[in-house]
Amino acid sequence: MSSDWRANHSDEEEDEQDDAFAGRSGLILTVDCASYMFEQEGGESESRFVEVLHIIEAMMRNKVVTNETDLVGVVFYNTKHNPAPETEEELQPGLVAPRQCAIYLPLGATSVEMIRKVRGMRESDDLFGFDAKYGHAQGTSLSNVLWLCSRMFSHCGYKLAQSTIVLFTSNDQPHDSSSSEYQQALVKARDLQQKEIFVELVPMSGSFECGKFYKEFLCTVLEEEPDEFECPVYEQSKERLLHRLFVRSYKKRSIAGIKWHLSDDVSLAVNVYSLRRRPRYPKKVRLLRTTNEVIVSKRVHVSSTFSDEREEEDTKVLLPGEQRKSIAIGGEKVSFKPEEVAQMKQLLPPGIRLLGFKPASVIKMTNHLRSSLFLYPNESYINGSTTLYRALYEKCLEKNQVAICMLTMRRKQPSKLVALVPQTELAHDPLGEADRHCGFRVDFIPFAGDIRKLPFLEESATAPEVTDEQTDLFKKMIKKVKFKFHPTHFEDPSSQNLFINIESLVFDVEDAELFDSTRPDCDRIDTKLEPILTDMERLFGEDVEEAPKRRRNEGTDHDGEPRTKGPRVAPVNDEELVNLLKQGKVGSLTIPVLKDYLQRQGVRGISQLTKSGLVDQILAMQAD
Repeated sequence: MSSDWRANHSDEEEDEQDDAFAGRSGLILTVDCASYMFEQEGGESESRFVEVLHIIEAMMRNKVVTNETDLVGVVFYNTKHNPAPETEEELQPGLVAPRQCAIYLPLGATSVEMIRKVRGMRESDDLFGFDAKYGHAQGTSLSNVLWLCSRMFSHCGYKLAQSTIVLFTSNDQPHDSSSSEYQQALVKARDLQQKEIFVELVPMSGSFECGKFYKEFLCTVLEEEPDEFECPVYEQSKERLLHRLFVRSYKKRSIAGIKWHLSDDVSLAVNVYSLRRRPRYPKKVRLLRTTNEVIVSKRVHVSSTFSDEREEEDTKVLLPGEQRKSIAIGGEKVSFKPEEVAQMKQLLPPGIRLLGFKPASVIKMTNHLRSSLFLYPNESYINGSTTLYRALYEKCLEKNQVAICMLTMRRKQPSKLVALVPQTELAHDPLGEADRHCGFRVDFIPFAGDIRKLPFLEESATAPEVTDEQTDLFKKMIKKVKFKFHPTHFEDPSSQNLFINIESLVFDVEDAELFDSTRPDCDRIDTKLEPILTDMERLFGEDVEEAPKRRRNEGTDHDGEPRTKGPRVAPVNDEELVNLLKQGKVGSLTIPVLKDYLQRQGVRGISQLTKSGLVDQILAMQAD
């Protein structure tokens, strides 16, 4: 097997990964609709059922952002009636809900209509006539509810990579331990475990005791030990599900699989993973103004010949093999075929080649070129890769060394100079996941030609004198405003603004609130720095307020107040246009308006004229 065993099937480092072969994720939200879910406890303004609708709406809105291809469905149980679907699209053949169960939203991709249906029920005074349409009941067999969800997964029409059932209830003991329904629920739990269907519980009561029924049930489904199982808590589960997500979710797959050549005879297989990638925003789509149809553009390379009169004589569509790329060298234009360009870019076959080892101190932050990658051994390709990888990692970590290598990610790509830096594992407390994994981090380091010198830094300049008192004061200031940083504490304001504006337009929401976590908390900073403000003014003086800059398009009216130029209004007819030119009011006329007038008068050769040239041409015509 060649060294590019995975190179041809990998995507570009910064390109989007193709998730089609991995299947979709299915999520069914099951809601307990017994009468106790509609009661308001402790003076709360909303019932538990309305809180569940809030959570379902937030989860659907998150799905649209994180992964719009995932399937979501809503099922009600402990209902008295089972109404038929409202539309034929919601009717799934071969799927009948059992007694005291109802399908509110069939399993499908999240859409605006689904979110509006959940939001409409939540905002309705009578919840869309819930009492008359669905009603309330108790004692529904949980095994029947899970059977319905399992059938919905199998009838969805898609290959599902992950199936999850979320239970919303405030009843901590749906069945007594001596009842047959209790044993049926445990049998169904084992069936779900064999089908790899996960079940998540969201308790909707602060006094919910998971040990009465759901602890044994969930441990059976998730195949966990009861001693290690952590029961969900109402407030934490609710806060986690209501949190808005503006981050696209990606599959944790390698972007390349290559060999790491330690010598001519020794090599190991590794997978390359990306630690960071740019967020993927919704793509812009060009629409036809009249019908709002999507405009599909296609690029075609054409070779044409022209005569002296610049009239087209012959046109030929160029195939990819006939195209050439050219570059001017020494006044001569040199052309290359596409395969020649690929050969010039590729100096080495795909893989990692060890050059040697250096102390870790040679890796400086000032040489940062791009985001780092991560290496992990692939035992399935070469046996013993994990052992050799672990030995290299531990020895480099012990001696504080980094491996300098040449990295060629895949074919037709230039080689990069990289440093493999060993790093230890660092856990992140809020999520409980490893935020930094143990292994080799791939840091890209520059070649000699990539480093440039800045003349103004090398010139001898006298630095301002700073006293020890001023230095100590700023040490105090830095200590007061210091805080613990982690990337997960900051959302991308541009993506938040984009998705919030889109949702506002779709759902007709005015004054949508945007929380920008990147803005500093000025009030808190002022409170912390208040004790040393007097000393700062004494040592450095007061800040000089700069006068606001005046905009170029601003003027003043008769009252002396600044004013801006109004919108340009096109003239009604040709006579009005000529009158404006004679009066010298050229500012309200645009170049397209002037060109259109001259073209209608039969004047040619005006494509290269400036605005003043067009005005002179029109005035000359009027003078004649």
